[in-house]
Amino acid sequence: MSSTEQIHVHSLSGCRPTPLAHYLKALGILRLVSEQADPSARGWWKNDTFHLATTLAPKSLESYFLETYQPTPMIAPWNGGSGFYPNDNKSGIDPIIQSTASRFAPFRDAIHTGQTTVQHLNQKPEKGVEKNNVIAECRRTWRGGIHGWIDAALALGADGECSFPAMLGTGGNDGRLDFTSNYMQRLVSLFDLSTESARAFDESTSQLQDALWASPAPMLEQSAIGQFFPGAAGGPNGSTGFSGGVRVNPWDFVLMLEGAILFRSGLARRCASEELPQAAAPFAVRSSGAGYGSSDTSDAGPRGEQWMPLWNRPATLDETKALFHEGRSQIARKSATRGTDMARSVARMGVTRGITSFERYGYIERNGLANLAVPLGRFAVRSPKNQDLLDEAAPWIDRLRRISTDKNAPNSLLRSFRKCEDAIFRCVRNPIGNSFLHLLIAMAEAEDQLISSPKFAAEKNATPIPWLHGPWMEVIEQSERSHEFRLARSLARQTTPYLKGTQQTPIREHWVPLSASYFAKGESGLADGPQQCATGTDLPRAAIEVMKRRLLMMENSQFAKVPLVLDRDADACSLADIKAFVERRVDQKKILSTARALMALQFRSTHDKKSGSQPESNSFAGLATYGLCRLAFSNRPIFVPQQDNVDVKVSPTAFVRLANGDLSRAADLAIRVLSNARLRPKIQLAVTSPSVARRIAASMIFGLSQSSMTRIALELTDPQMPPHTEQEMQELYFEPT
Repeated sequence: MSSTEQIHVHSLSGCRPTPLAHYLKALGILRLVSEQADPSARGWWKNDTFHLATTLAPKSLESYFLETYQPTPMIAPWNGGSGFYPNDNKSGIDPIIQSTASRFAPFRDAIHTGQTTVQHLNQKPEKGVEKNNVIAECRRTWRGGIHGWIDAALALGADGECSFPAMLGTGGNDGRLDFTSNYMQRLVSLFDLSTESARAFDESTSQLQDALWASPAPMLEQSAIGQFFPGAAGGPNGSTGFSGGVRVNPWDFVLMLEGAILFRSGLARRCASEELPQAAAPFAVRSSGAGYGSSDTSDAGPRGEQWMPLWNRPATLDETKALFHEGRSQIARKSATRGTDMARSVARMGVTRGITSFERYGYIERNGLANLAVPLGRFAVRSPKNQDLLDEAAPWIDRLRRISTDKNAPNSLLRSFRKCEDAIFRCVRNPIGNSFLHLLIAMAEAEDQLISSPKFAAEKNATPIPWLHGPWMEVIEQSERSHEFRLARSLARQTTPYLKGTQQTPIREHWVPLSASYFAKGESGLADGPQQCATGTDLPRAAIEVMKRRLLMMENSQFAKVPLVLDRDADACSLADIKAFVERRVDQKKILSTARALMALQFRSTHDKKSGSQPESNSFAGLATYGLCRLAFSNRPIFVPQQDNVDVKVSPTAFVRLANGDLSRAADLAIRVLSNARLRPKIQLAVTSPSVARRIAASMIFGLSQSSMTRIALELTDPQMPPHTEQEMQELYFEPT
């Protein structure tokens, strides 16, 4: 741009990121203006609108398209319906051939070249060798602007086989709709090709103003636009009546294809994209049928998806071409090949700088069997936050994808995999603790589905979730404050005490048949051992079975206490959390699903003494019976101020009675056990319903901190109790005096 020329900044309201037709139209305007009118033009996106900086004033911009615009030749003689064969619709190609307008001269030359290429054929070439030969000859002989079209429409491999980027269907057509033939027909409807200058028709002006500025245009045409504009596809509920016809602005179709030329395919990109034909196009990846409300397993089809970049810095045509020429993103030193990979890459800025966001499009079957470019959401490019956690989980989820998409895989496993993909998109868009917990829960659910199909899982060499070493817990704890989370954490973060020469047994082994880092296997599939005692979604039942198993481990080993200790005191729950569980004020299924998720996190030092327990309430009411039993089933010596640590000998019989609902006899044993340990309880009698007794038994599974155990001992063995506490305990758990 000359320093003396005035620069006009146009806000093209007719060019938006969605639908795809309008996005491509914006690129087409930038390309044409730069190549044919103002080489210094620049374009960018702002407030969901494409902006164009050029020396052309608004009227001059309109005059360029109406009076001097030279259409890019686009033909597809390898397709039926392209206008090159006897039975084809020739309402577009013939007027161009017969035209004498100079701005259509390159188009006439291209058509003549195409006719020469297929002059030996009386009908469209058959799919396979014949069609590939026609395409190869076109690539060899075509020159000029038409070469850009063929690069965008298809990619020809070294073996002579063609692959077709999904944006332009199968080489410029989608089913029976040939894009090039329709492109020529739209040009014929815009320009009077019988005149020397190919003068624009009167209605073309209002149509152009609609395409550029979103001004009302009363003269839309009854014609097809293909997959690019789902809202204009017609059909039921497509208009104010019961069924709407297809109404298209011809300028939208023309400028859309002009913009599609920037998406030139490349063999090099194809070789780096796991042999996905669609990935030969810029920012195209395999489909992930997840991350949007209407997702379905069938959406992960062969056409894949494509992510359209939005940038907020003025860019010239050459800079824009460079962006689309590179047209790929990285994740963990590898090219992104799936929708989830692309989302992760965007979230950690593994893409070209200057891009602010991506509009995700999926080429999906909708409206019957019609393929439509469906917008699937906007993804902002932001500084990476917690994305290393996704890097750690991604290999297992990718392996799960291969297993779950096997033809013999149960549908429940495929549904679980889709939940994992949905969770990845959620972590990318909202990288907070709750999102990452949601991902862990989805992974644990998929792991359970593998366990429930033991033969299939063994045949496919499925593996359990690997131990995750990243700061998952720290991230999750930033947004989780509920009773359910703290109870789940105190359940999941337990293992056997460390003893020299022995291997620690994490509580996870009661749910998952583990053998080191793999599933334990037998002759008929995954092998459940005696340790796998926790099944189903009934938390109290599972907790009681795990406690029974741990007590059996205690009797059959050198452990003197219940072999369940917290990874660290910071993972303990509070007495208020226990009370909420006993009183049924929590979501049991949420506790269990969260605990199963947290079980996959790597244990830290069991010697970490940092206390992270929640502040306790002043009142101990409602927990006396629980406290009595908890002291009797202690997993370590109890610290009592001004005394030696109290060592309580655990009685498995007392727990069995409590689990069977017999609180009275369980309490008698607990009182004797504590009295023998020099902890004389102030409670001498306790009764309650069998269901409450079983919940108290189940609550023994939740880990408490050393300070909470000390407080229970002081409250229940002190000579004095606050009067209000005694009264509340009498009302809740004890027989009336």
